[in-house]
Amino acid sequence: MQRKHVLAALLGGVLALDVFAQTLDEDEARIEELMNAPATVRSVAPAPAASATVDDSINETPIAAAVVAPAQSADDEWLAPKQNENAMEFADLAHSIGARVSIVTTNEREHHGVVTSADAKQVTIEVRRKGGNASYVLKKEQILKIESR
Repeated sequence: MQRKHVLAALLGGVLALDVFAQTLDEDEARIEELMNAPATVRSVAPAPAASATVDDSINETPIAAAVVAPAQSADDEWLAPKQNENAMEFADLAHSIGARVSIVTTNEREHHGVVTSADAKQVTIEVRRKGGNASYVLKKEQILKIESR
């Protein structure tokens, strides 16, 4: 069965070569004819010129509504940032011994603990750590923010 297919393919290939051979010869003759023919100039109609007007309407920004600042009123508290209600002054620490506080230092560290002592120059807080309690003495110059907890 396979021999029949192989023979049919070979026979088809031979016949095809005969057909292509004539076509290739005709193609070669046509190419030679075109190469030896004198060049002819075809006139091509020029393309229509583009219009010189530019539509700037797409570049204009439409104004949907005019923005007007609201008139000031008595209840404009929502406009200003809220003051932290838990904020404390350094001077108040002397009156807050035993109170829980959060202190942020100039190196951005936060200490959460209990005030054990305070004076005009420094504060001592006791902070709970993994192995027990630690006491920190922080000078007034080191402290950025104090909040009661």
